[in-house]
Amino acid sequence: MPYHKLLQRQLDKLSREELNSDERFNRFVELVNSSYKAFEKDKEITEHVFQISQKEFSEINSKLKEEVEIKRFSIRRLKAALNEINIDEMETILDNDDDLLEIVDLINSQMSKRKEVESQLILAKKEAENASNAKSEFLSVVSHEIRTPLNAIIGMGHLLMKANPRPDQVENLKVLKTSSDNLLLLINDLLDYNKIEAGDLDFENAVFNLKKLLIEIVDLNRNKANERLNKLIINLDEKLPDLFLGDQARLGQIINNLVSNAIKFTKRGTVTINLILKNKNEESAIVEVSVIDTGVGIAEENLNSIFLPFKQVATSIVREHGGTGLGLAISKRILKKLNSDIFVESEFGAGSKFYFELELKTVVEKDSYLHSDQINHYNLHKKRILLVEDTLYNIAYATQLLEGWNAEVITAENGAIAVETMLTNSYDLILMDLQMPIMDGYTATSKIREFNSVIPIIALTASASSNVREQVMKAGMQDYVNKPFNPDDFYIKLKKYLN
Repeated sequence: MPYHKLLQRQLDKLSREELNSDERFNRFVELVNSSYKAFEKDKEITEHVFQISQKEFSEINSKLKEEVEIKRFSIRRLKAALNEINIDEMETILDNDDDLLEIVDLINSQMSKRKEVESQLILAKKEAENASNAKSEFLSVVSHEIRTPLNAIIGMGHLLMKANPRPDQVENLKVLKTSSDNLLLLINDLLDYNKIEAGDLDFENAVFNLKKLLIEIVDLNRNKANERLNKLIINLDEKLPDLFLGDQARLGQIINNLVSNAIKFTKRGTVTINLILKNKNEESAIVEVSVIDTGVGIAEENLNSIFLPFKQVATSIVREHGGTGLGLAISKRILKKLNSDIFVESEFGAGSKFYFELELKTVVEKDSYLHSDQINHYNLHKKRILLVEDTLYNIAYATQLLEGWNAEVITAENGAIAVETMLTNSYDLILMDLQMPIMDGYTATSKIREFNSVIPIIALTASASSNVREQVMKAGMQDYVNKPFNPDDFYIKLKKYLN
């Protein structure tokens, strides 16, 4: 059997004749060779998927530009229709009290024009609605196509990091994780802004550790801070409870936007993140989050405009620092939905302070077991899980992850196979992808519920649609997990239904 080229090179250089005849040495070399080849295969899969994601992301930008042009055309039609109403003509005629017939003619003329305007407004409104619906549908499809391979990229990176990599591999994997996490944040910003525009942004209500969330956000941005020679400081109020009930992803999105911006506009300076308990009772606590930097600051005349979508203080900022200009706009609108607001204090050339207060529900003792901090060992104790998924690299990731937690994984590549295998086998839980060939996850779940109403079914979805929860519940599933999923959160959800 031919050896991997790197291994063969070392053998040619270092091995001796007597070793080649040693059976134990040959077995050892074969095991090393298998490890080399397995790593090369994982590397090829990751690189291929990442190339696909880059191509699809380029196509998104092109499509979004087309949708913006359609929207601008609709706005021009609306303005043109409104300009048809000639108020000046009405005032000129009304100055003449002698000709009643002329006044009647003018009124009839204005009524005809208004009817024409109404028709144009209705047409423009339909065009605007069609453009908006097309954009939402397009983003939903694109979300699935990007999140699916991104799930494998992030997931395989997680598994490789857990496999005791060499020090040089650790650095490469950290770069992979940071890049994929930042890509996911960028995609989420674009999709969330679309949801906010449509007025259907949804919120989770789950147990999470706020202090741990903040530390993870800082770790995510540490490399970027080091590149700009910035010092990161975290101040955590000792009186602050560990666990809260709320939407960890949304709150993390806001804080990450503030921390990322602070680092982006600061060089050789300091970024300080403060988490302070302002008030607490038996049911909730008011927490203040502030991010203070010593960066370039913001001129007073620009303090309000920075919260507008797609708005940055200058075009040079886009060239130098990048970004979509959506982070602060999304953060402000999310906080509005949570009955809060974001504030800024800044002086040009002297740094900035962004801060907000948020009331969060505290966790009662009976709910605390749902959080990973309360779980000592990640062990699913040979639970039989049916994984219904059609994408090979997501099957590989989910299988390795679940088997690493001692679960027994059986796979089905589409909903029809899942229904058939459920007729003759028993499982503890089903993980059901939603978009599959032959039979989708919704149809498969409905058919399974015809003869089995007990087994927990959790949807695996890469969709950006805001009504996923409603759809999966209607089909008969218990819950859903968004791709790409965090392994800790995924495990907590599995334990909840396997218990």
